[in-house]
Amino acid sequence: MDFFAQQQQARRRTTLMVLLFVLAVAAIVLAVDLVAAAAWLALAEDTMLSTRRSLLRQVPAPLYWGGALLALGVIAGGTLYRIIELSKGGVAVARMVGARWLKRNSQDPLERRLLNIVEEMAIASGITVPAVFVMDEERGINAFAAGYSPNEAAVTVTRGALENLSRDELQGVIGHEFSHILNGDMRLNVRLLGVIAGIVLIGSVGRFLMDLGRGGSGGGSRRGDVRILLVGLALWLIGWIGVFFGRVIKAAVSREREYLADAASVQFTRNPEGIGGALYRIGQTSGMISNRYAEELSHMYFSASVGKAFSSLFDTHPPIEDRIKRVLGDRGLLFIRSQAKKTGADADRVPEGAATALAAAGIAGLAAAGVAAQAAGVMGVEWGRRAGDGGVRTSSDAVMASVGSPTTLHMDYARRMLHELPESVRQAIGSVDGAQAVLLALLVAAGGDARDTQAAMIKGVAGESIAARTLALAQALKPLGERARLPVLELAIPTLKELSQPGRDRLLGLMKDLIEADRRVSVAEFVLITICRRHFAGDMRGAPPVKHKSVQSVSNQIAIVVSLLIHAGRSPPDIFAGAMTRLGLTGQTLRPPAELDFKEVEAALYELKLLAPLAKPAVIKACLAVVMPEGAISIVQAELMRAICAALDAPLPPILDTLDTLDTLDTLAEETTR
Repeated sequence: MDFFAQQQQARRRTTLMVLLFVLAVAAIVLAVDLVAAAAWLALAEDTMLSTRRSLLRQVPAPLYWGGALLALGVIAGGTLYRIIELSKGGVAVARMVGARWLKRNSQDPLERRLLNIVEEMAIASGITVPAVFVMDEERGINAFAAGYSPNEAAVTVTRGALENLSRDELQGVIGHEFSHILNGDMRLNVRLLGVIAGIVLIGSVGRFLMDLGRGGSGGGSRRGDVRILLVGLALWLIGWIGVFFGRVIKAAVSREREYLADAASVQFTRNPEGIGGALYRIGQTSGMISNRYAEELSHMYFSASVGKAFSSLFDTHPPIEDRIKRVLGDRGLLFIRSQAKKTGADADRVPEGAATALAAAGIAGLAAAGVAAQAAGVMGVEWGRRAGDGGVRTSSDAVMASVGSPTTLHMDYARRMLHELPESVRQAIGSVDGAQAVLLALLVAAGGDARDTQAAMIKGVAGESIAARTLALAQALKPLGERARLPVLELAIPTLKELSQPGRDRLLGLMKDLIEADRRVSVAEFVLITICRRHFAGDMRGAPPVKHKSVQSVSNQIAIVVSLLIHAGRSPPDIFAGAMTRLGLTGQTLRPPAELDFKEVEAALYELKLLAPLAKPAVIKACLAVVMPEGAISIVQAELMRAICAALDAPLPPILDTLDTLDTLDTLAEETTR
């Protein structure tokens, strides 16, 4: 399935989750009423009971209603509390489990390796670099991704994963988590946390009453009450209904997505050994988490299932060996085991460079993967073709196919970009002040009066130090050309998210002033501030539900976006009618530039974000038809398309030159057959 189909499937699983949640609530309410009825009957005098009616019918109706309302109140309260607690997305989940936010300027070699892997994959995917967290107390090998949208994700790994996995294995694990980020699983998993918190809360109330019935745990002289103890015991047992349904819900919505994430990791890295070796090591060490939220987050962790009894019902992940076989095949699994035996006590360590040996052993599929990886290595993609090169040649089908599905070629692009970044820029991105200077440097004019005006603005708002650093960074970024803008922005945003909301608002205001300094707004400036507002504006957070089922209900918004693309690319006005006809829309006219201000376009993009997943591809295809009618697209238009796709939560990787790619692959194929 493609990216949009996966998003739709994730939403269908949300419906399944809700249905199972309703069943769980009904079962819990019924059990609570039965306990309340039993308690009333136990306390009732014999003279109150009749032999002519069944015992349950003699229980007063208000007791049933009261028990039901109390149970519903506890469940609703637990669910709402957790949903509100996690409203800030992936960062909130990471902080809930006590993970440490990894600073971008960390000097720890293991942490630097993790950051580099995450940066590569984010740039290759076309999303903002996620916040990265480490669970320092966890020695097992595990990881999870959380958040409400691809551009607001957080990736958390255990210290055990950092210390015990090779780079290839760690890259395989992170590739797996990026699949969850790109395919809608992440949002579903966070919502599951809220749903499950409510239905397991009854058990927590039961534990509290049991403690109260025993006289408390403080060792005082307060006597207990056996009746309260029994009620608490009953509620604690009822709580297991919530635990049961919670595990069933997690297994129902999560299990099959793990196979997809493993396959996506292989597609991402073209290295089955990476994810295969990591899976094997997790299977050997169990990957267990000791955190008190381990059960609650079991559907989000990388894996802990080893295929024991009842796994088909309760396990949130398929058995480890099944997953390894899908990635490496039977012979690949046997090879890993044989290598492990040769290494003695450290048998669970998959040897570095085993991919070559696997290919030599003739394991189906792995040799081909190695050829693809080699193709990426020799591909002549110049990520920063410098400012003089105006664009690339590709096809709209190739661009659409890349949405949410980055390839090894995109990974190669990302590595080249990171390699060529000036050291001054890399260091600056590691601190909040430096990241602000990098962002402002992307907006500083090349020269003239506007540059002096902008420098004065920065000095007045951010101080002389940041102003001087901004001008120096602008000079350092200049040789990299237009293609550097979005990757550098994606690298800077995670650090800037450490700013408080007033600090974010101040930065957005300064950006707006810098853009207006020369009394015009370029497409590049519009792209930068649109993406920054998407991340930093206080009213732009959250994960709203689908509001529009078809493009007809957002025809005005589509007209605004298409008009923006036509004016930005100086395309002929008659293309507008063709784009609207392609979508089956009538009655819309080309908007003049004067109507395309920030607020108007942002409002249009927000409404398009609320489109059903399967309706978004038609809009993106229509936009691509506008900017590349003859298979060519300028870098500025490519940036604008990526900004539009980001606003629609449809991550578009860097647009590569298809002709260069095909030529390289053809050359490689000829050399391979000689």
